[in-house]
Amino acid sequence: MVKGAAGFAGELGHVHVPMHGLLEPGQPLPHCNCGFDGDAESVASLTGIEKNLLPWWLTRYPDHELARAESMAKAAKLVRAFGESGDPMALAVFAQQAKAVGRLFTIAANFTDPDAYFLGGGVVEAAPHFRAWFLEKVRESTALKEGRSAVARFEVVPHLDMAGARGAAIAALERIHAR
Repeated sequence: MVKGAAGFAGELGHVHVPMHGLLEPGQPLPHCNCGFDGDAESVASLTGIEKNLLPWWLTRYPDHELARAESMAKAAKLVRAFGESGDPMALAVFAQQAKAVGRLFTIAANFTDPDAYFLGGGVVEAAPHFRAWFLEKVRESTALKEGRSAVARFEVVPHLDMAGARGAAIAALERIHAR
């Protein structure tokens, strides 16, 4: 377990991820509520959908049903159902999210060499076929060096968003078994 000086170590959501090739030409650099631009959470979160991804994608799909939602917050909450049904705009939103998560996992792989990568958040509650699609997109976007890909597991965390808790539990068990 890594605590850090101020207790914020391990907050990977605010790690900057390379945006070149993730964003479409002309797509603005996403801004996070934490104040950063271009961190993982600015793309791969419900807030990232609401404030950054969906507003831009709706300019590309101005006749989309979500463009008529009462608010961007409401539309962001509905976009997953569109993705589950194969909607091209929604899949573009989630493909960008998966790419951001994959790039974050690449950073984690080069820094910590984990044997498991856990996805939490809204994808946990998605339909099984959509979870599988999203997980595969994340795998495709994670650049692992030879040897790592053979041992690394990619999993969607069951039971809502317990990724952090499960990761902490695994780290604690590994530390106990190492003694």
